[in-house]
Parts: sequence; C-alpha cells; structure tokens
Amino acid sequence: MRQERARQTRRALLCAAATEFDLYGYEGTSLARISRSAGVTLGALTFHFASKAALADAVRAEGAALTGDGRAPDPGAGGLIDLLARLLDEEPSVRAAARLSWERPESAGNWYTAWGPELRDRLARERSAVPAGVAPVLDEVDLETLAHCLVAGSAVLRRGIVPLGGGGPAAPEEIRRRLRRLWRHAAATDPDPSSTPPV
Repeated sequence: MRQERARQTRRALLCAAATEFDLYGYEGTSLARISRSAGVTLGALTFHFASKAALADAVRAEGAALTGDGRAPDPGAGGLIDLLARLLDEEPSVRAAARLSWERPESAGNWYTAWGPELRDRLARERSAVPAGVAPVLDEVDLETLAHCLVAGSAVLRRGIVPLGGGGPAAPEEIRRRLRRLWRHAAATDPDPSSTPPV
C-alpha cells in the first residue's frame, strides 16, 4: 500500500513538473507550484526529487522514453518527423524535455539527440532505396539538418511564438500537414542528375 502511494505521488509530481517546465522553462519553474499542483507537500517533493535539477532530469527522461516508445506508422524519416511533431502537441513531458534540452544543453539526456540515430537510420534506408541514376536534391546531412529544424520549428509554431501566415497560433494538425508537405519537397529526388545543382 505504501509503495503504491509513493508511486502515485511520484507520478503526480512528474506530471505537474512536466506541465510547469513546459510552460515556464527551467528558471521560471517553481517547486512550490509543482507541489501544489500535484497535491503534495514540498517535503514529499524533495523526498522523491532532491533538487529542481533532479526533477528536470526525471522529466527529460520520461519525455525521451515516451519518444522512444512512439511508433511512426510511416517507416520513413517523414513519418518520424510527423510522430515527433504529434508527440510535441500531445505530451507535456515531451514538450518539457524538448524545452529543457534547449535551455540546459549541458545536462544529461538531450531530447533532440535522443532521436537522431533513428532519423539517420531512416534517411540511410531511404537513400539506399533510390534507384541508380536518380539524384537526391539534398544530401543526408542537409536532410538531417532540415528534420531537426522542422521538429524544433513545430514546437515554436505550437507555442504561437511565430504566427503561421501572419495570423494567430496554427492548429496542431495544420502545422503537421505543412511539415509533411515541406518534407516531401525537400526529400524529393531528381530523375535527371544533370539538372541538380551541386550541394
């Protein structure tokens, strides 16, 4: 019984902390607000997490685990980008992990590098499937760079920091639709290699 209550308390703290780190970032996060939101005392919080940094690390680990558990229906790099954008829309711990990764890159568990190997594997598989004589418009490093920019950009657009098309914040599905379209154009191949400018 006591172990189950401790597990529930830890879970409530992680959920509250994910929302807090997502909304306010590391510096703006208050342990007192987290404990109030979780419905526990500050003492209970510090029993489970000795410091704000330890709590941030646990939230980042949870966001990375959720990201790793996600399965993109499309096995290509575009499917991974779509999955990551969807997780950023739907999961506070993933958003918090992403934000903490840009705010505290020196800490363990950078969310962006956690999915880099999977992205590179998918890009290599796609590139190996391109028929001979068909030239890629962009090389794999360009595509990897673009994928990181698209995922980071989706987080910025989701927050409404940059309004899409001059209006207010875009709906999550609209952002993902545009990301898919941009990726399809960028990952295109040119059947006439002589028409492709050098990269």
